[in-house]
Amino acid sequence: MSQAVTKLLFVTDTPETIDQVDIKLTSAPDIEIVGRATPYDKIMALFSLHQPDVVVMDYDLLDLDTAELTRSILHEDMSTQVIMLSVVNDAGDIRKAMRAGARDYLVKPLQPGELVETIRWLIGERREYARMQAFVKQLRKAYEALFTDDKPVPDNVVAFLETQVEDSPEDRLAMETLAVAYARNRDWKKLLPLANNLAKTQLT
Repeated sequence: MSQAVTKLLFVTDTPETIDQVDIKLTSAPDIEIVGRATPYDKIMALFSLHQPDVVVMDYDLLDLDTAELTRSILHEDMSTQVIMLSVVNDAGDIRKAMRAGARDYLVKPLQPGELVETIRWLIGERREYARMQAFVKQLRKAYEALFTDDKPVPDNVVAFLETQVEDSPEDRLAMETLAVAYARNRDWKKLLPLANNLAKTQLT
């Protein structure tokens, strides 16, 4: 399976090259730099064109309010990860950036690999959040199938609940929901050991 590539847009007005920001960035196989811009219109045009996963932005840009720019970017796509860079470690600036929606604030000069690791961590966190959202959606469908009518619970719903109990045996809610499913389907053979486990966990 091919490695997922993170698209990165740089917002900077400094003359330094990108690999001077983080020497490991341009050689990272999982990160693609899709553009570099400063004027507001060009930034938003590149953002719309490439739909980057991450925007790395110099906090102290001339003629640009980076907090407002961050809000504009997140208004277009709330899942975008915005990382601020600055040469000044100022608590007020950090608070302003975070309130605007930046996910991290790094102080230059960066350590080799610091920006790369920050990007990877934020993207991993975003994917984990998406996975949890999908799980909640599946679980909601399972509950609806259980409680909205008196029909037998579909096999795929039962299988989903069984997987949840197997993966998280301490999750009492999942166990109780599966027990309801077994009872609705008159699957007494599977219900009995599950009910016994529920009784034991109630006592401990």
